Amino acid sequence: MADTSGGRSDEGPDAFASDERMDRELRKFASEFLVFVTTKGELAGATKFNTLGYDSDDQAGHHIAELIHPEDLPKVFDIIERARKTEGFEESVLARARHKDGSWRLFDARVYDASLRSKLQGAVLRIRDVTEEHNARVLSPEGDDNRFLSLAEMLPLGILLADARGWVAYANRGARQILDRSGELLVGYGWQRAVVTDDRAEVEAATERAVESGDHQQVTFRVVTGRAQRWAHAKIVPVTTEDLVTGWIASIEDVTERHHVESTLAHQATHDPLTGLPNRTLFEDRLAQARGRLNRGSTSITVLFVDLDGFKEINDTLGHRVGDEVLTEIGTRLATIMRGVDTVARLGGDEFVALCESLTADEREGVLQRIHQALAVPLMIDGLIVTVGASVGTATTSDPGMDMVDLLALADQSMYRDKQARKQAG
Repeated sequence: MADTSGGRSDEGPDAFASDERMDRELRKFASEFLVFVTTKGELAGATKFNTLGYDSDDQAGHHIAELIHPEDLPKVFDIIERARKTEGFEESVLARARHKDGSWRLFDARVYDASLRSKLQGAVLRIRDVTEEHNARVLSPEGDDNRFLSLAEMLPLGILLADARGWVAYANRGARQILDRSGELLVGYGWQRAVVTDDRAEVEAATERAVESGDHQQVTFRVVTGRAQRWAHAKIVPVTTEDLVTGWIASIEDVTERHHVESTLAHQATHDPLTGLPNRTLFEDRLAQARGRLNRGSTSITVLFVDLDGFKEINDTLGHRVGDEVLTEIGTRLATIMRGVDTVARLGGDEFVALCESLTADEREGVLQRIHQALAVPLMIDGLIVTVGASVGTATTSDPGMDMVDLLALADQSMYRDKQARKQAG
């Protein structure tokens, strides 16, 4: 027989009588529940957490700190401690608690001294979920705001609407798609979990600056996704009421393709197209950064200037295609024998340079030997055995005031002296 129940269970009330299943199902509709916190801060086994998605005993024995948002813990601990010590204590606090699905919900907790009306020692919290009420106040869905929400759902951009604390009350369809989260997981502080951990502080700082300064802010960040890396760009506009910043609106755009294009263009501008090594522009920038580190722990900067011997003859006799293969292989060998923190670059033609920091005299000598050994090994290109040598010069400084162009020139002069000596020995 076909199922015409629409996916609903046909079980009647009697089917729930023996195992409290009806009680468990009905509590899913509750907006209030009681929590007992022992003198050790532990949640008692009799507490009910259905509004947070947990089964009755899921949190028994756990500390209350495991549920409360870290920013709200101090005020929650304070009020619970005062409830324990103050006879007849009764006070309310707003705090965020983590739902079982990972989202944050906002609760109004009325805290009582448990000994006032019972033999229990600890604090009783009468908790009401006020998330929807709070969101409604942020959104103020009256008149123009209703039109705003309708328009926001039609926009191709993502839209987040938050209060001054960063609590998101609304996320449109575009935001749900770009941030790869359902609306339930984006509301509250769940939207922050959509941002890659390393970028989260920068995004949060941008929203805080918008609230504190009242100025527009922009930030680009990576989105947490199980698929290929995605990038988003957010423009954050403060919301003001009577000259008081009460929240912010963020428009979010998926800029993954743009980021890829910009990254490609940036790489092309700073790298040699043949070998893939850094070019002169990037090398000089790395030199400038290294000079700055001489004041922060680095002991020296060493530049090695490498010029291939006999490369012109290779080009003239075997052709430029073979010459390009030689340059590519030489670049690979140089990059392989250097440390991961070193920089190897191609300046142009058959000239290569390397930048090393904090090398001792023995280590510099070791680098020179490795370069000569690596380049002395014949190359096999298209079945041809190609031999190429190299002249290498070095220059070292520990002076943060030295012009790095001069340091590179000194390494070039040292290389020229090595080339002359090799010819005379030759």
